[in-house]
Amino acid sequence: MDTVTHALIPVIFVGLVAKRAEWLGRWGLVGIGIAGALPDLLSPHLSLEARMTSWSHGIPCWLAISTILILGAVLGRRRFSLRLAMCFSGAYLLHIMCDAVSGGVNFLYPFGDWIWGDYWVDPSWWVPLDVICLLLAYLLFRILPGLKTQREAEQSGASDNQ
Repeated sequence: MDTVTHALIPVIFVGLVAKRAEWLGRWGLVGIGIAGALPDLLSPHLSLEARMTSWSHGIPCWLAISTILILGAVLGRRRFSLRLAMCFSGAYLLHIMCDAVSGGVNFLYPFGDWIWGDYWVDPSWWVPLDVICLLLAYLLFRILPGLKTQREAEQSGASDNQ
């Protein structure tokens, strides 16, 4: 899958599940999107072979990043919550799992070899998935909140007129 899809799938999921959650803070969804894209940002690749030797696409890297995130949340409580750290970690892991169903991943690289996965999501679907994710994100974070605000303003105006 493409980096856009990797970034937006966890953002859409958290946006649906945790509406108006205070622990997200102002930039939480942006951080979750970055965490979802992070394996590709840390070690860009253009081929399946390059992904199989990408240190950022394995469980060891995910464990290291998750440990750093959790320690950062516990030791620096004012920066971000433990829930948000877990969402970052989950977004990173979701990226790895999505790559596993989009050609495969070497889960133990660079410390070993455990290659698993296949093209259950064909590459011809990757760009359409990007478009679908972009449209869903726009709907969830722009159109629906705008419609809600408009409806509330209309109801407020109607009650003022009575």
